[in-house]
Amino acid sequence: MNLQLFCFPVTERAVAVDNAKAPLIDIEDQDSFLPNGYKAIVREDTNEVISIVKDTYKIVKNSDLIDQLLRQLATCGQSFKIDPSHSFVSNERMRLQITFPELRLRDRESDIALSAFIHNSYDQSEGVRFYFGAIRAICSNGMVFGKILSKYYSRHTSGFSFENLGEKLAEAREYFPEIQERINRLEILRVDEQLIENVSTKISKRLAEQAIAEEEIGRISQWQLLNRLTNHISHQMEPRMQAKYQDNVSKVFAL
Repeated sequence: MNLQLFCFPVTERAVAVDNAKAPLIDIEDQDSFLPNGYKAIVREDTNEVISIVKDTYKIVKNSDLIDQLLRQLATCGQSFKIDPSHSFVSNERMRLQITFPELRLRDRESDIALSAFIHNSYDQSEGVRFYFGAIRAICSNGMVFGKILSKYYSRHTSGFSFENLGEKLAEAREYFPEIQERINRLEILRVDEQLIENVSTKISKRLAEQAIAEEEIGRISQWQLLNRLTNHISHQMEPRMQAKYQDNVSKVFAL
């Protein structure tokens, strides 16, 4: 992946209120600056205004985040790859997937490599987020282990750190037997009406209808249904929408 796409320059600029028309206006002339407690986050190479935020908002630049992450990955003792399958970047937000091919679980058909997902935004839609999931080798389905593995979250007003990433990976490995047991259990359990109702209300009614036919209820395993859902999310949804649905799948299937 070309990580330079994630590392475009951003800067802060002062804003003022035009009392005649009342919009927020980006200005650089400090003599005419009217303090109002806000500032603009601007993409510097294109001069695009990304968002208007409060003065207390602290930028965490994608470039700084990725640099710190790569430094930690280089010393964590595990092989890794930057995985494009569930990564994306826009002016407002980014998501970067790191896959650890040697840290693997397995179902009856495929290896399932541990992944880490890193989020950031410049529009206050979310702070820095770091959480674990996995990528299924046979079909590149992405999934999130939000119920079992601990998450890291940092709001932009309090800073961030990825120190001791090696310890986080070691901690995640300690939960592998529990995750593997859950996968094995889902391969045995049959889909019932209650599960379909949970998928419809907590994930998506349309997705539930697309993933399973009525005559299959009671016949296919919960793991089969989970993989149909994650396949659709991974290959049919826009990348910016995937995290939300993956997290909901994690909650419904207790992963």
